[in-house]
Amino acid sequence: MKDVPLRTARSAAMAAALTACLAVAGCTANGEDLPQQEQQSEGTEEPPPLDEPTHEPLTTASKDQASTVEDEPEALPEASSESDEHEGEPAPAPDNEVLDVTEFSADPLQSEGFPDLLTEVPEGSQLLLEQVRVGVHEGYHRIVFDHAGAGAPGWSAEYVDEAVEPGSGFPLEMTSEAILYVGVVGLEPANASQEEGQLQVSEPIDPAGTVFSEIVTTFVHHGSASYYIGLDTVREYRISVWEHPEGPRLIIDVLV
Repeated sequence: MKDVPLRTARSAAMAAALTACLAVAGCTANGEDLPQQEQQSEGTEEPPPLDEPTHEPLTTASKDQASTVEDEPEALPEASSESDEHEGEPAPAPDNEVLDVTEFSADPLQSEGFPDLLTEVPEGSQLLLEQVRVGVHEGYHRIVFDHAGAGAPGWSAEYVDEAVEPGSGFPLEMTSEAILYVGVVGLEPANASQEEGQLQVSEPIDPAGTVFSEIVTTFVHHGSASYYIGLDTVREYRISVWEHPEGPRLIIDVLV
């Protein structure tokens, strides 16, 4: 057996004794072991309760992301071709909705409070006919008289034997089997012709697949104008006025 040098043996013994003392000192400060949970908590911060705020900033979109979200329009319901070009009118009834034919009549009709206007024209404003257009809908055909200006005119309607100019009573040539007259009141200027901006239609129109064969509109006389609609026969109709930022719209629906 090979002898270990004395210096080396003593060093090893002293090192072992020192290690044992350190181990005892690390286990307890007063001779007792510390609980394992306390030892772990000294080196790790305990998380806050779930119902307390963490005080961290909320995640926000970048400038580019924010502008994309704000600029993206909401999806709108699909509209018919006529309402795409001209918003602010009663929408056609959905395919699964039954048309209420009780709203239609062949008798004379007039606006509420006629001959008063539905909405007064502001002082200094204009209200004249600007455009006439037609459209086809399920169960009825529509003709729209677009007016430029502010306010909403009053109206009366009935079937007549002939078309005449307002004031003079001079006959206007129309060859349709039936003529629906719509008298409009409250137009401004009170006396206006084509030169002043009142649309005057006197020629046959393209029916565009509708029952409307002719349309005649007159100049304004003392605030009133006459709109004549030629039809193939007497048909029931309904009338409404829809106010719009660009001007009111007089809408006539005719049953087919």
